[in-house]
Amino acid sequence: MVVSEEESRRRYVEGAIISALRLYRHWRKRGLTKNEAFKRSVKQALGMMEVSGLSREEVIDVLEDFRKILDEIKNELTSQSLSYKNEKPRIDSR
Repeated sequence: MVVSEEESRRRYVEGAIISALRLYRHWRKRGLTKNEAFKRSVKQALGMMEVSGLSREEVIDVLEDFRKILDEIKNELTSQSLSYKNEKPRIDSR
């Protein structure tokens, strides 16, 4: 499957988000505070996004799509009506 140059650039931005998450975990394992690890991973992601070739507005569009998807996934997972096969039983503390 051949993708357009614009789609390739969008995928690069999406990859920057995943890369930032992985880098955040890396820095946390190295002992950095959550705040410092977060700052470093965001800085790296912004650098990747800048070289993607997309305009600021196009990058923001990708981020907004990502946020909508993440929010809906979180809503589904937190809803009691969804059955999730890896759910661990909750222990009531009374």
